[in-house]
Order: sequence, then structure tokens, then C-alpha cells
Amino acid sequence: MLEHPSPNFVELERVLKGEQEPQRIHLVELYIDQEVLQTITERYLGEPWIAWDRLSGAPPTEPYFRQLVTLYYRLGYDCVPTLPVWVHHPPRRWQKTRDTSELSRGQREWASEGRGLISSWEEFDQFPWDEIKPDLSPCEFVARNLPEGMKMTVMATFFEYVLETLLGYEGLFYMLYDEPDLVAQVFARWGQKVYDYYKSVIGLEEVGAIFHPDDLGFKTSTLVSPDVLRQRVFPWLKKYAALAHEHGKMFWYHCCGNVYNSGVIEDIIEDVRIDAFHSFQDVILPVTDFKARYGDRVAVLGGVDMDKLARLDEASLREYIRDILERCMPGGRFALSSGNSIANYIPLQNYCIMLEESRRWPLPVGSG
Repeated sequence: MLEHPSPNFVELERVLKGEQEPQRIHLVELYIDQEVLQTITERYLGEPWIAWDRLSGAPPTEPYFRQLVTLYYRLGYDCVPTLPVWVHHPPRRWQKTRDTSELSRGQREWASEGRGLISSWEEFDQFPWDEIKPDLSPCEFVARNLPEGMKMTVMATFFEYVLETLLGYEGLFYMLYDEPDLVAQVFARWGQKVYDYYKSVIGLEEVGAIFHPDDLGFKTSTLVSPDVLRQRVFPWLKKYAALAHEHGKMFWYHCCGNVYNSGVIEDIIEDVRIDAFHSFQDVILPVTDFKARYGDRVAVLGGVDMDKLARLDEASLREYIRDILERCMPGGRFALSSGNSIANYIPLQNYCIMLEESRRWPLPVGSG
């Protein structure tokens, strides 16, 4: 934990845009699991954790967000991720099992591979579209508690939400052929919901960027064809990016999966016009290779592969992170983070190693 942090989102933005060389390593994280934040709060700050489960339906409280801001501030971040809370949303059809992580949350949830909440026109018509609204209090709470120099990022899923919750994996795949008009309408309705949310918060001075998370694929391919992405997904992402740019804000995009074999990475960079790309898996394309290929056109966020962050020993992990920094820091347009997020199964020691290495850069000549 830093005693006297010096957040500077404006400097981070200049570095990501390639307008200045980095003077230090800037940290950006899509998300840090609550169990990790709780452990850090109790162990290193010596303070009790103020819990809030955003999926429980319980209203958020300002003390929770005050401690959240303090954590990101003391850890050395320039921005705080702020997630939306959708009120009046029907329960999701998710599966559950025991969470065996060291920092366990008791149960772990994941999306069902079957059908979602909508599988027919009748269910579409009965779905409470007009009742579902974003609770803006998380953004308001964070905005009131940001230290000087910090900003917040805002996010809401679009494609991933349609895939996992509204239609389901199998539901989407079948309906793309059986009910293409229904699929189009579901994408249009939720795409507008997300746009309206971004529009309601993007004008806040405290918002530094939209950090939009939407996974498109798996290890070898995208989940649906490039044509479907170009028809149903990318036009909305393009609108979100344009909205951010109209307000002088950046649009960062988190996307897991292989978007390279099909060539849709070019759509993401050139058509959607993202400012920064996040989520890297070494088995698909290491962050160092991405920076070499695309770093002249788009900024790079992250890169510390989740598998390595979870399993490498200390010496190997430090060497791995230093290699990323040595190859990605020159020229700027880079900020360090995990390849995905700081999940509760990441050993806390390994997360701390990543933070330590970021603060040691550049290493003195001759150091090991």
C-alpha cells in the first residue's frame, strides 16, 4: 500500500494516446474481486470490510464506495472501475457450485449453456424492458469521493449479456437461424439500454473513460461468425465509442477470445475505433506480440497472463513481468494490469509481486 499516492489520470491518458513517454508505470485494472479487496482492507489497512453484493438487490451505500476508492488510491491506480446496477431485472438462469479459491466467496456462479430468459416472441413481449433501469448511485458515490488526480471508468456489457443472460448460448446459436428477427430485436433493445446508461454518465467530469467489457470468443475463434458480429455487435460498440469521443473521453475495450484468426481485430480498431485494448492470453497472443503488431494504432492495457499470475513461482513471475515491461513500455501507449482481472483465485502474494514490479521500473542497471 502506498502512503502518498500520486494519481494522474490526465498523464495516463496522454501516455495511452502516445502524446508523451511514460515517466512511470500506470496501472489499470478491469476489475478486482471483492474477496481480494476485502483481504487487503483487513490485512493491510487494518479496517473492517463494508460488504455490498451488487447482485443481491440490496441498495449500494456510500461507505462501501468510499472504501473502494481508498483501496484503488492506496494501491496506486489512476482510476476506479464503476459497475452498473440494473434494478428490476429478472433473476438470471445461472449455475452454481462450491468456490474452492483460497479467498472463497462460498459459491461460484457461471452462465448456463442452454437457453436464457428470452426464447420466443411471447417472452420478448413479456420481458420488463421499460422497468429495467440503471442505478446511478454507484457513479455518484464514487464521484464524490475521488482524490485529486483520479477518475472513474464506467462499464456495462452488451454482447456478453445477450449471450449469457437474455438468449443463452444455445438459444442464440439456434435462433440466429430459426428466429433471426427476434435475435435482432433483442440486440437492439439491450444495445439501446447500454447506450442510454453510458449517455447518462459520460458527461460527468469524474468519468475518464468507458471501459467496455464484451468477450467475443474462445481460444481459437469467435463465438459467432464475423458477419454476425458486424451486423449485431460492432455497430453498437461503434456508437459507444463515438459517444465517449464526443465528450472528450476515451473508449477502452476488454475482449477475451481469439479475434485475430478471423480478422475482426481490424474491425475493432479501425471501425469501432477503440482507444485501448485489454485482455490477453498468452496461448492466443501474448501482449508483447500485440504491442509489436498493433501498438502504433491502439494502446495496450494489461498483459500479465492469468494462468501465469496464478501459478508461477516468485522468481519466474518477476522475470515474466519484467520482460513484458521491457518490451511494452518503450514508446508509451501501454499500462500494466492482469491479462483479465484480479480474480479471487489469484494468490494475493502474486498480485503484490505485480504491483512491486510496477513500482521498481525501470530497474537500476545491473540489477537482477
